[in-house]
Amino acid sequence: MTREDLADAALRLLEREGPKGLTMRKVAAEVGVQAASLYWHVQNKEELLDLAADALWEGYSPLPPGLVAAPDEWRGCLATAARRLRAHLLAHTAAVRVLAGRFAPGARALGPLEETFGMLRRLGFGPAETALGAYTVVIWVQGFVLHEAVPMSAAEERGATPAEAVEEARERLAALPAERYPHLVALAGELTGPDMDSRFEFGLGLLLDGLGVLREAGAV
Repeated sequence: MTREDLADAALRLLEREGPKGLTMRKVAAEVGVQAASLYWHVQNKEELLDLAADALWEGYSPLPPGLVAAPDEWRGCLATAARRLRAHLLAHTAAVRVLAGRFAPGARALGPLEETFGMLRRLGFGPAETALGAYTVVIWVQGFVLHEAVPMSAAEERGATPAEAVEEARERLAALPAERYPHLVALAGELTGPDMDSRFEFGLGLLLDGLGVLREAGAV
């Protein structure tokens, strides 16, 4: 049994049962050992979460194989990296919450991190803009996926589809007293209308606009 085995087992449990289902006992059972054996490798549940968070980066690369980051195509490269990260995290929606606020890079995260920073440097970003820009994009994508990963409302828990839950929300907003909530009533369709892909692309565009300003100001 290795730390990598424990990381994979912890990630599988998170995907099946969520953070509350991750215990030392269950991870031990997942790898076929007694719980006491785990303490040779990790001290507590928090270290298991570190391992699972690292395992979650397995398979992610900011750009497709063979695609070279060219400085004059910086916007398209960053957009591709953000979309690929969203798709990667959406494949692990039950476990993605483990990344929130956690930064404990291990062997599996180091490769994607190095690729991401190298990409930004090749695209013309300075050192500070590379570090802060990567952080901003990654945290925003993680937050967006977290928002996608949870039920929108109790309607979904009752069995409604996401589209039905959105329509229910639109109807509730549209039915509010217009004299008290004029803007909520007027914007009911706009607030509930765009799908998640449209919302993602809108936010990504704003991020890229800001990063473009930083790139011009701080590139070296």
